[in-house]
Amino acid sequence: MRPVLTLAVCALALLTPRAAAADVLLTPFAGVSFLTDADKKLVYGAGIALGGLIGLEAEVARTTLSDQNLAGVVDLETSLTTGMVNLMVRVPAGPVQPYVTGGLGVMRVSGDLTVPVLGSLVSLSGSEFAMNAGGGLYLFPSDWIGFRGDVRYFRTLTDLTIGDLTDFGGIDDLPLPSLDFWRVTAGVTLRF
Repeated sequence: MRPVLTLAVCALALLTPRAAAADVLLTPFAGVSFLTDADKKLVYGAGIALGGLIGLEAEVARTTLSDQNLAGVVDLETSLTTGMVNLMVRVPAGPVQPYVTGGLGVMRVSGDLTVPVLGSLVSLSGSEFAMNAGGGLYLFPSDWIGFRGDVRYFRTLTDLTIGDLTDFGGIDDLPLPSLDFWRVTAGVTLRF
């Protein structure tokens, strides 16, 4: 009887989730940004989350909006970069850890018009404050490595007005129109 009891206690100890603690979660990710119903673009980036049940997350992601060769001579490259700082609420115990997240940051659109012999002719960029909200799931088959699936909504906080079109600081500070989109990503998470 004693060996059965010992075996049951050991099995229970192995199945019990590890104690909730402040974790550092580093996640490089890739996925799709749904800019419009017909316009889906590859996105890649990385995020780092700190904390337990309630924590902070910082992430940076980049989406190439356009990479075109115009008339066989001129290259046009535009991209969207988001940098966000979020509050995260996560169930920090067990191998399956759902979470919700939301916060503020910056959305930046930049573009370059390049001619092969002359180099970059024009560089344009613009930034606006933005927000994001979403959630997802961490799956940890081991204590140190796991996977993250994530869905988020992004939106600029300001709307473009006529005054914005005439009152900006120069070609490197163009105003952005109102942008909003959904993003779906997956990544590998390292837990420290």
